[in-house]
Amino acid sequence: MHRQNQIVLDLQACGTPATRAEFSYHMTPATISITGEGRLSVGKDLEAVLRKIEYWHQAPITRFKIMVRHGQGAWHRIQWDGKTATAFRLNEKDEKKAWALIGSMSTVNATK
Repeated sequence: MHRQNQIVLDLQACGTPATRAEFSYHMTPATISITGEGRLSVGKDLEAVLRKIEYWHQAPITRFKIMVRHGQGAWHRIQWDGKTATAFRLNEKDEKKAWALIGSMSTVNATK
């Protein structure tokens, strides 16, 4: 009997980054807003969520203005360098007002 050597490649193993949090997001050419929808807060799985969005779009999202919230809670501004995410509470529940706050922060930082 002839013995066969086989190599099996499972390309799915290197596939989509796993996330525990359920979320939806809206993306424009400059912004991303993420809303958590499940029991686990997006904030507790934020880096995995951001990596998954990068994977879906096949490009880094480090230059985007990013905002996140869980359910109906307050929005948080996110700084993302591709490895580490830092959240800053905006104390605002209205999405348009939260984006206005982020825009005013960018204007102040640009003038320094």
